Formats: sequence, C-alpha cells, structure tokens
Amino acid sequence: MKKTRWLGVGLWAWMLAGAGQAGAIEAHRLPAGETIVLDGKLDEAAWRDAPLMDEFWELFPQDKVKARVRTEARFVFDKSALYVGVKSFDPDMSQLREPFARRDNVLADQDMIVLFVDPVGTKKFAHFFRVNPRGSIGDGLFNEDTGNEDFSPDIEFEVVTGRFDGGWTAEFRIPFASLRYGDPPSSTWSVLVFRNYPRDQRYRIASAPLPREQNCFICLNNPLTGLNDLPSADHLQVTPLVTARTTRDKVVGVYDRTEREVVPSLDIKWKPRPDTIVDATINPDFSQVELDTPQLVGNTQFALFYPEKRPFFLEGADILQSPFNAMYTRAVTDPSWGGRVTQRSDKFDGTALVTRDDGGGLVLLPNTYGTNYALQDFKSMASYARGRWQVGGASAGILATDRTLEDNRGYNRVLGPDLAWFPNAEHRFRAQVLESWTTALPDATGRLIKQEEQRGHAAIVDWRFSNAKWDEYIALEDVGTQFRADNGFFGQNGYRRIYSETGRKFLELWGFNEVTPYLNAEYKTDREGGVQYQQNNVGLRVTLPRATTLAAEWRPNNLVAVTPGGGIRKRDQYWASIESNPWPWLSRFYTEVAWGDRVDVANNRVGKGAYIGTTANMRPHSRLELEYRIDNDWIDSIEAVEGSKRIIAQRSQQLLAFWHFTARDGVRTIWQQNWIRRAASLWNEPVSHRERQDTVSIVYGHRRGLYLTMYLGATFGRTEDADSGFRRYQSEVFAKGSWTFDVF
Repeated sequence: MKKTRWLGVGLWAWMLAGAGQAGAIEAHRLPAGETIVLDGKLDEAAWRDAPLMDEFWELFPQDKVKARVRTEARFVFDKSALYVGVKSFDPDMSQLREPFARRDNVLADQDMIVLFVDPVGTKKFAHFFRVNPRGSIGDGLFNEDTGNEDFSPDIEFEVVTGRFDGGWTAEFRIPFASLRYGDPPSSTWSVLVFRNYPRDQRYRIASAPLPREQNCFICLNNPLTGLNDLPSADHLQVTPLVTARTTRDKVVGVYDRTEREVVPSLDIKWKPRPDTIVDATINPDFSQVELDTPQLVGNTQFALFYPEKRPFFLEGADILQSPFNAMYTRAVTDPSWGGRVTQRSDKFDGTALVTRDDGGGLVLLPNTYGTNYALQDFKSMASYARGRWQVGGASAGILATDRTLEDNRGYNRVLGPDLAWFPNAEHRFRAQVLESWTTALPDATGRLIKQEEQRGHAAIVDWRFSNAKWDEYIALEDVGTQFRADNGFFGQNGYRRIYSETGRKFLELWGFNEVTPYLNAEYKTDREGGVQYQQNNVGLRVTLPRATTLAAEWRPNNLVAVTPGGGIRKRDQYWASIESNPWPWLSRFYTEVAWGDRVDVANNRVGKGAYIGTTANMRPHSRLELEYRIDNDWIDSIEAVEGSKRIIAQRSQQLLAFWHFTARDGVRTIWQQNWIRRAASLWNEPVSHRERQDTVSIVYGHRRGLYLTMYLGATFGRTEDADSGFRRYQSEVFAKGSWTFDVF
C-alpha cells in the first residue's frame, strides 16, 4: 500500500517537474474589524497587505515566455468568503473588447479574467469564474480527466470590475458556501489566474508557465496556502419557486385547448460539512427559459445529443463524466421530485442522485445500424451514483445506474469501473468497462414490458498524446448487442471500433502560427466482423492571427452500412472550414462545407449533395448580442429520374438576440426554424413533401444579487405538414420567480 502511494506521488512530481513548477501564493486573512467593499477599486488596506502574484507567462501564441502585458493578483479571505483582486494592465485601453454578454457567454473574443479554484488541492477538478471588463460573467466546473469545461452549473459568487489609469480591475467575492473543500480542509488549495487578451493575436496568459500543448491543465495550478480556520458549520439554503403560466395547444380541425396553472416548487441545498452537499427538489418546473439549439433531423442514423441545462442536475455534474456517456440526466424527462448527495475530499469525490420521473419522453433503443425508440409511457425511479478516487496523477472510479419502471414493467441497470492516468503532462490514458442488465424490453408493438433479463457489455480504452510537435489519439471500443443504458446516452451498440487521430505540428511556418497536416482513421465492424463504418481522412489545418483557423480535408473511400444485410455504401467527400474572431463587431465566425457523396440513410443509397453550416456572433452595439446559426443539407439522386431529383433538402436555423439593459437585466429573443422538403416519389416509404416548424421565444430576465431571479416570457410554435394539411399551434406565456433564503 505504501509503495503504491509513493509511486503515485513520484509520478505526480515527475509530471510537474517536466512541465515547470507553478509559484505558490499565500492568502491573506482579513483582520478583525476590516471589510472589503466590492467596488472594483482595490483600495482597502487588505489588498496592499496581501502577497502579490505578478509572475505571468504567455501560453499562446508562444509558451513559457514572460507575458507581454502585466497582470497582478492578490488573495484575501475572511470567515465567510474568498476574495480575489486582479489588476490587468493595458497599454491601449481603446482596444479593450468589453461587450455586455449574457451569463456564460464570456468567450474568447473578449478581454477576460478567469479564476480556476481547486479547493481540495488534488488538481482533478476546479470551479472556474470568468469576468470581462464590462462585468459580464461566466462560471462552471472543469474536469481534468475529460478536459471538459462545463458551463452548465451556475455558482453563487459576485464580481465587480473597475478602471484605473492604464488598465482594468476585477474584484471577486466567492462564498465558501459555494466551494466544495475537505473536512478538515486541505492546507493547500490550487489556483490558476488566466487572462485572455485578444488583439492582433489571441494572447493567452496564465499565472503558471503552461506549455502550449498539454493533456492536463489545472494539474499545473499554483498552490494556494494560508487558508486556515475555514468555516465548517452547517449551511442550509431554501429556494421557493413559483411559475404561473397559460398554455394553448391547437390542432386545426381537431381540438383547441387552453390551460392555466400556478406551479409552486421548492429547492433545498444543505451543506452539513464543507465537503458534502445535499440537494433536494420538489415539483420542479423547467419552463422554457432556455431552448435547445435546433439540429438537422431528417437524415440521421443515430440519436442526437442535447446538453443538460436544468439547475437541479448540475451540482457535481463533472463527477458524472466518464469516457462513455453512461450517465446522461436528460434521460430524466419530467422529474416530480429528486434528491442528491455530493461529496468532495482530497482523495475522493462522488455523487448519488435519485429522482422520480413521470415520463412523457423517449427511451433510446440502440442497435448496430441506428437508434430505435420506445415511448416513455410509464413512471419510473431513476438512480445515478458515481465515485472517484485520486492517487497521485491517477483517478479510479466506479458508476452505477438504475431505471426501474412502475407497474412491474422491468428495469435497466448499469455498473462498471473506469480509470484515468496522467503519467506526465503529455500523456493521458483512460479505460472503462460497463455491464448492463435489462428486463424492460420492447414487445411486438414497441412497448416496454418485463421480459427475460438480457446482459450486455461496453468497454473502451484510449490514449492521448500531445506535445509541441505531435498530437495523437487512439481509442478502442467494444460494445455488445444487448448493452443498453437508459440513464445514459448510447445511440449505438453491437460494434467494435478502432479510431485514431494523428497530427504533426509545425510552428511559425510560412507566416502561420501553426501548420498541421493530419490523418483521422476509423474502422468499425459489427459483432460478426462486417464493416459498419470506415474512414481514412487526410487534412491540413493552419492557424493565423485573430484566432483564425483554416482547414481542408479529403475523405476518400469512406464506407458506411446503414441497414443489416443492406450492403456497404462508398462515399467520397471534400470538407473545408474557417473559424475566426475577426473584429469586435463580428466576434466569431465559423463555417464548414462538406460536398460530394452523401448517404441517404432512410433509403440506403448514395447521392450527390452538400452540407453547409455557418455560425456568426455579432455585436453591432455593446449592449446587443446577435447570434445566427444555419445548417443546410441536401442530397440529389445520381440516377436519372422523372421530376425533381432532390431526394431531400433540409434546413435548421436559429437567430438569437439579447439586449442588455444592465449586467443583470436583459431581454432575449429567439427565432428557430426547421424545414424538410422531399421528392416523395424517390422514397421507399410514404413521406410528406414538406414539413416545417417555427418557434419564437421572448424572455425578460432579472437577477438581483445572488438570491433573487425573475423571468417573464412567452413562446409561440407552429408545426405544419403540407401533404396532410396538419397544422398545430402552441403557445406559452409564463412568469417565474425564485427567492433564496439562508436559513442558517
């Protein structure tokens, strides 16, 4: 046991030594009788007395060189909160990019300060807090094992920005009640202060000498010491919520229904220890404050993934992440109540969630060649649990999920371990093995009923390597035909897969920041060895100033099988993309095009066509955000036909406009549209010539401090089918308010 522990410590030390040590910083305790007023001025005596962090390094476009602009940070704490003061010096404040931005939309096009705070000290997860000079914020959790930065959780914190002659400031207050630290607290936390400085280049600056390319990020955090005698008393928050709404659902010529209701809800958050959080919700209401981004659905082979946005499911969301998407809380369609316990310590973090799902959605029924669905015409109990242990640079975890249907209609259960190991900053190894047991199986009509238990397995091993010259990723997967995860996201089973990405990077070549030729290869078979998918795609990617990336890819002889026994379809394609943050008023532009052979999934054939997708983020005024996204896809028959040769054409688009009255008040308007057009004579099954859906949503939101949130909104939708004459109109008008009370 001792040898294993010392081996882990040794590997961790080796990793840090190879990447460069980050300098430690000490937090200053606020003397009795002194206070800090959040005004962005940093003029209290405590800020002068706190140790100064002023060694910052550039990460991009060059790495491990002294930052070209000065940044200073200081850390102060009292009995209830951690305070961080940051001064960002700027030689030309006229170039500052400081638009108003809605929460979690403080992105790479803006000047910003980001704090990564790991209150456990293991450097495996961190809370992150973003702010731009205008005071707009973003926050969430960073998971080192997966490299994911999850913006979904909203953490209670405050920050105020200010100006001084030659720069801008950010003054943070992060309540200890918002952080998850050990009991007793670790004597050493870890932090990273990151600065985004977009000018002719997107300069990335950090308080640690990070390599430009690495497989870990917060593993190189600065140690934060001096945080002694932190609060450990119970903390209980109660948040009542009330939603009043009127809904109308009209199908022309069939029915017209109007309903009015007031829905009270209650959220409870109890912190019995600094490292443990208990969450409970009763009758939660998830009115459409947020809308899912529309996706093309008319030519899909497998289920489409949508991210979780509901607040109750976001505490400890990073712990649920593993190599497979085995835990996917969007599988819970309509929770009537739920409870959750989350714990974090220096050696362990874990979470357990139980909720009653009233149903109404769909259950994924994966197979080798596509995703089938069953109606969730039942109520069920959904349970999730995952634990993760840290030893040096490795994490060992185990997860378990259960979905038990009411009325004795069966269950689905999943159990299995996983491992992530970082032997140094360049390498990452992961593995996961899962077993499933299922008795809730579809009958002849597709309805889930209890039948004889089926068992299945899923396994994955992957390795990622990254340094200044090479990027390499290899993954091996083996998923059985009877594997199912009703609490996860598995759109396919019954396959074996090997996938690799290889890239050779040339820095500062031919006037580019980086030139990278690459090869992406994949070989996937069914359980009998038949080819299900194969690709060998060769590409070139170059990066330029203004965060601009150009890429082109040749996709010859891709092989695709879409039906069992239906043969293999060969596809030749070309693909290209451009991404840039060109100007303050056009903060991000991205477009990609794929043209050549297109697989017609529904009819199991290949046609000619293209996919074109574009996203543009525009800021014509400092208070106005505009985001436009459009996806177009079409397939034409390569055989001579009478009439239209266009097998399918589809479009999905969204226009979002957000007007900021202040950093806490704004109006968001969304227009979404999906339409599909088909030459029905070219389809094997009867289909409609034209289908269309339109949605408009308008929401006013106000957030007063940490504890009061209000929304007023309306959503209007229309669905039409030209052939059948079907027309459906839906509308919702709602008001929603929540108040958070500290009970003790």
